[in-house]
Amino acid sequence: MNQGSDSTWKGMILDHYKQPRHFRRPTTLIAETEEHNRTCGDHVHIYLAPGTTPERGSLEFQGAGCSLCIASASLMCSLLQDRSQDEARGVLSKFQEVWSQGANTRDSIDWQVIGGLRQYPVRSRCVRLAWQALEKLVEDWPR
Repeated sequence: MNQGSDSTWKGMILDHYKQPRHFRRPTTLIAETEEHNRTCGDHVHIYLAPGTTPERGSLEFQGAGCSLCIASASLMCSLLQDRSQDEARGVLSKFQEVWSQGANTRDSIDWQVIGGLRQYPVRSRCVRLAWQALEKLVEDWPR
């Protein structure tokens, strides 16, 4: 991302932190998992809920932590609403690509925001916490 868009993605991080999307425990669950960062106290509880068809699922979350942890979980859940298992695997793969190589200008703003967080390597555990939980849940995704 270029320097001019720093304020855009920083604003998105603060917005997702102050008003996280999909921050709730669903009434119907397929699976759930938790991840903790014992170093700083961040924790997320990720819930896999049924989607609109039997082979689809959606993510919700609860937790507490720094702005990067909560915003990352919120962005992740937004990207994983009513997705198939293959789509969920694709989103996880895209995260791993963006996290290791950065986002490109053709990527959506959500991916560019996640890519922008790479400039804080000391806080990488905060950003990756929810995604590590997703790695556990992807096998439980409806088929």
